[in-house]
Amino acid sequence: MVNGGDSVAREGRQAPGTLRPGGTATYRLDLAYEGTAYRGWARQPGQPSVQRVLEEALFTVLRERVTLSVAGRTDAGVHAWGQVASFVCRRHEVQPRRLRLSLNALLPRDVAVTGVTAMPAGFVAREASARTYEYRLWVSPVRPVRERAFVWNLRGFVDEAALAAAARLLSGRRDFAALTPSAGLYHTCVRDVMAAEWRRVGDTPGDDGGWRHVGDAPGDGEWRFEITAGSFLHNMVRVAVGSMVDVAQGRMSLDELAAALESGQRRRMGQTAPARGLALVKVEYEEAAPLAAPRTRPA
Repeated sequence: MVNGGDSVAREGRQAPGTLRPGGTATYRLDLAYEGTAYRGWARQPGQPSVQRVLEEALFTVLRERVTLSVAGRTDAGVHAWGQVASFVCRRHEVQPRRLRLSLNALLPRDVAVTGVTAMPAGFVAREASARTYEYRLWVSPVRPVRERAFVWNLRGFVDEAALAAAARLLSGRRDFAALTPSAGLYHTCVRDVMAAEWRRVGDTPGDDGGWRHVGDAPGDGEWRFEITAGSFLHNMVRVAVGSMVDVAQGRMSLDELAAALESGQRRRMGQTAPARGLALVKVEYEEAAPLAAPRTRPA
């Protein structure tokens, strides 16, 4: 598994920076971005997208057009702190560190390249083995000014036990058609969810302006939901979170949630959580451990 940094991945005895068959080189980009200002990852005519700003920056540096493959096609307003993209180009002499520095000098302040890795031919970012998303809830009667672009602010009681029980319904391999409004676009909606869990991680302000510590009021605090799967359906995490919140606030029972999941019908699920609380935080691959570039032998 490769995790950020600037490095060269193992590919037999081939020296880093040499041309691969056909005269091309493959690079991995590790990325972080705030999705607030973008209509999602993918290019859309006349709309700002993360893919567009990155590909334009790559064109400026490489002087050739490349098309990025990506591990997670985030929707409008969704963030990514651990995104992975890849591309193939002919500029084999570009060094990973120099490419990272050049791209970051060109990119807007809400997008960053955190690492560049020269990869073996055939590496494609979308072929990840697992992806992890995190959703943040801010449960407080006081709206979060500083965190407003990254959390969903909820008011009222949140049942901790109900959240935990609802999350357990999501683990395992099953048909998740009920969690997407776009089920008809997929050959299959069966997905393998490896982990799904809520945890309370911090304090939020109370009615009097003072900070409520975890346990001061039922459900108050910052909550984070983390879910890992091989791949996800469109809106899958946001529909799951919205439905779990409906259970935790008494608008839906746990049995109703279980039945809705079994039905495969989106209309039987709960609300869709806002995009701003969601972020792609980790992408995993089954191979390609990074190596440092080989040192030049002294003369």
